[in-house]
Parts: sequence; C-alpha cells; structure tokens
Amino acid sequence: MHLNQQAELKLKIMELRQLKYFLEVAKLGSFSLASKSVFITQSTISQQIGKLEEELGVKLLIRDSRHVCLSDYGEQFLPHAMKIIEEAELCSDAIRDVKDLHHGSLSVGSSYSFGPLLRQTILDFYERYPHVRLHLVSASTAELQQKLLNRELDIAIAYKSSILDERIESRMLFENRLCLIGRKDELAGCPNPVPVEMLSKYPLALPYKGMQARDMLESVLFGHNVNLDIRMEHNSIHTILSLVHSSPLLTILSGEAVQDIKALTAIPIDHPESRMLGCYHFLKGAYRKKATKVFIDILTENNLYNNHQ
Repeated sequence: MHLNQQAELKLKIMELRQLKYFLEVAKLGSFSLASKSVFITQSTISQQIGKLEEELGVKLLIRDSRHVCLSDYGEQFLPHAMKIIEEAELCSDAIRDVKDLHHGSLSVGSSYSFGPLLRQTILDFYERYPHVRLHLVSASTAELQQKLLNRELDIAIAYKSSILDERIESRMLFENRLCLIGRKDELAGCPNPVPVEMLSKYPLALPYKGMQARDMLESVLFGHNVNLDIRMEHNSIHTILSLVHSSPLLTILSGEAVQDIKALTAIPIDHPESRMLGCYHFLKGAYRKKATKVFIDILTENNLYNNHQ
C-alpha cells in the first residue's frame, strides 16, 4: 500500500512539529509517553496528529484504550517522515555552522593505530574552537565505514581498505608501509626491507583479524608458504606496542605507529602489497560541516602525516 499523489503533495507543506509528534508516538507506542518526551500535553499531541491525518486523508495510527500502533498507511508514511526530519536537522546544522563555530559538534572516528597520530590535531582543534563538542570513536575500518553510512560520524581517519563502499569517498593524507616492528636490539642484523619469508623466524604479537594491519598482513602472506610464530593477539595497538617494548616479541603494523617510540624501530616488509594509504573518509553527498573542514585543515597543516611519506 502506497501513499497517493495527493497525500505526497500535502506531505510537502505540513508542519515539522506534527511529523515529530507522529514519530515520537510511533516510537513509544503511547500518546502519554510521547507527550512527556516532547514536553507538551497529551491533548495537544493528539490534536496535532489528528490534523496531520486530516491533511493526508488517512489514519496513521490505530488507537484503542491501551495501545497505539501504526496503520498500514502509517507504516508507509514512517520512513518519509523520518527523512524529512533528518533533512530539516541537516539544514539547522548548516545554519548553526555559519556562526564561527561557536556552537555545534563534530564526530571523528579513527582506526586503532591512528589514535596517537591524531592527538596533536585534536588538541589544536580544541584550543581554537573550545565550544565545539568533539565525539571521538576508535574502531576497526569496517566498523568506521558502517558508522559513516549510519551518519554516526562526520569523518573517519583510517587506512584505505581494499573493500570500500561506493557511497564513501576517501582522500589520501599520506602513504606508509607495513613494517616489522621491535626493539632495535631484537632487529639487529635484519635486512631492510625484510623479505616475507623471514617473518616466520620472529615471535609475534599481532592485532586481531579484521583489524587493518592484520588484514593487510594476510594479503601480503597470500601465496607464500610462511607460517608465522604468533604468540599472542590483541585488539589494542597501544597494548601490543607496550608488550613489544618490554619483551623480545615483535609485531607487524604500519610504520608510523612507532613514530614517537624511540626504543622501537620499524623495517618495511619487502612486498608490493605492503603499501598503506592513510586517508580521511566521508559519506558522499552528505552535508560537510564547517567543523569537519577545519579539522581536516588542521590535520594537514600539522604535517603530522607528511613526515612519514
């Protein structure tokens, strides 16, 4: 069952508040709970939804003494209402952004290995725009992609994946290499770059499968008869590097992961698939907040990544 053309035309001129009230009742299944949620009386919310139904010429909600549920028309109408409210909120964001970033928020996601690299950019952004609330998330590349698609993030910083959704656009920040990493004494005499076949001779602490560096390592090993000596796995790059710093264990990560750890050294792996592209990613066609653009500018001007090309 679909909305007829007359209803779609009326949909364009109805009040946003009526749509918000309808969505709240649909979510909570109750006029009483919805009225408390939006801080108006139950009679007002009922009256406004009644006007909405009158404009559309259909009943959106089925009411009885105890329950409220969506009618067939309501089920078809729900995604349209959600889309209109989402677009209205995007318009509000755009208007607020012109106020010199005195208000607003920015959601930034990064893969686990990028946390240390973003530190200075985050500090610089906060110093310049202290009233913009930062929401920071660390996750795998696949999780970051999904969060972008769900509009939970404004921008994600991660290595470019070989499997990237066409709805996501990526811009390169720097190029790096997958490296064998360890204390300098443990890697003394290791050839530079290190052949893939030599990786089997070292005790390793590796990130879990599904994390970017581990997936790239699996790609490098494909077609080679190499059995790695994996002693432990962890989902925290910081923890892995701490273990490597304090033991004979080695790891395999991007080279920039040890830029601030003088006791560790990184030797590139001799393989064409060891090339890693550090990128920022955003959703194609989505509104780009001014805060997002400023954050990228600071990220670039810091030359944080350019030193590792």
